[in-house]
Amino acid sequence: MIDCNIAGHVAEIVLDRAGTRNALGLDDWRAIADAAAAAHAQGARVIVLRSAVAGSFCSGSDLREIGRLANEPELRPEFRAAMRAAMDPLQTLPLATIALVEGDCFGGGVALALACDIRIAAPSAVFAITPAKLGISYPQEDVNRLVALVGRGQAARLLFGAGRIGADEAMRIGLVEQVETDALAAARALASEIAANAPASVAAMKATLGDSAGDTTGHDPAHDAAFDAGFGGAAFAEGLAAFRERRKPRF
Repeated sequence: MIDCNIAGHVAEIVLDRAGTRNALGLDDWRAIADAAAAAHAQGARVIVLRSAVAGSFCSGSDLREIGRLANEPELRPEFRAAMRAAMDPLQTLPLATIALVEGDCFGGGVALALACDIRIAAPSAVFAITPAKLGISYPQEDVNRLVALVGRGQAARLLFGAGRIGADEAMRIGLVEQVETDALAAARALASEIAANAPASVAAMKATLGDSAGDTTGHDPAHDAAFDAGFGGAAFAEGLAAFRERRKPRF
């Protein structure tokens, strides 16, 4: 599902599984982490994260896999750790990261985009943070990144309401930085501009930006425990059943 193509100093990590609209399983989260590490090791100065699937950037975590977390609590920390291993390097590696969002971007897909330095959307992009529809929460690192971008009020709207917003609204509230008709060309043009600059300068400025936004990777173990426990609750069971039966959940 995960390809990594490197041309010069620009790497493109490409999600490509049309059958699940790029839903990510444990192995896929790990593959993203491996691809980011490989891009860095091979001298990439910029990573563009994008999809090869028309109409979808990423539909989030694969519910066929996370449904197991209801009855297999020992897998919950492993699932959370796999997500962190994929997302945190996009924020912490000393190179620029760009999320190119075309089509649907839901749940964990939004978290992937949040972990990048810059988000460029096509007019077709649609965003939704949907765990409230499944009776679970959202990892605290991802909530922190969301709040840093859009503010507490807008973050609350997106998290509590779990509704969809389009590309223009996403740019209005600060969730994305650009909306471009040819978003792929725009992302590649920006990546080329960045790659032409001094990598040490970009790395230093990225570190400074991270410091100015506060620590968005630190966490409280109690929050992790609560996040994991949510998968064993009745709300998740109902949310998962409603999703599978294509109906509204009854919480």
